[in-house]
Amino acid sequence: MTSQGCFYRACRRILRLRYLRFRRVNEGNEAGPVVYICRHRNAKGPISSLCLLPLNTLPWAFSAFMERDACVAHLESYTFPIAWKLGPLMARLLAGLLGPLFVRLLQSTGAIPVYRNSLKVRETFMKTLEALDEGSSILIFPDINYSEENGETGSLYEGFLLLEHLWMRKAGEHIRFVPVNVSLSGKTLTVGKSISFTGALPFREEKGIIARRLEDTLNQMARTYGV
Repeated sequence: MTSQGCFYRACRRILRLRYLRFRRVNEGNEAGPVVYICRHRNAKGPISSLCLLPLNTLPWAFSAFMERDACVAHLESYTFPIAWKLGPLMARLLAGLLGPLFVRLLQSTGAIPVYRNSLKVRETFMKTLEALDEGSSILIFPDINYSEENGETGSLYEGFLLLEHLWMRKAGEHIRFVPVNVSLSGKTLTVGKSISFTGALPFREEKGIIARRLEDTLNQMARTYGV
């Protein structure tokens, strides 16, 4: 099983103090390795879900965040000046200070790098299949508008659904995608019922149906439990 490092476990233990009063709502009974689907909401989704979901849940992470120089460059050119609206001097300072720590933390979580517009994306899927086969769960944030703060999920990238096709070939069973909602206002972690392919339609046709079901479920959970 993929090992999660001491640095992540120590940071998680400290950050979990913020979530002591959170309650967990299980809408289903999902045992064993699954693929959790959650919203970004900037950094709120990743931080909250990694603190509240079980250990040995491995997140997908943009590959640039897994390499020091690339991470610092991305934080300086986009995250801090555009997403956080900071000035160039402050963006450069924070990127230099926080970038290396962020890379170390992500590596310690056992994160699986996601390579965008690259043939190396094959490595993403192969490492994911290995982790599932070893008993780890996976955490993916596929919402396209990842800075959206309200309850609407919006459209999802559908590329991650290829895991169904690959897992079926490897394990001979449908993979379970489990929607997750973290409500900071309602202090609730909600783990929904799993959503799986049926195999009744060709994969290319059914993946759109599954994506819409995940979107609708995440939206409904946000309306029910808050954001």
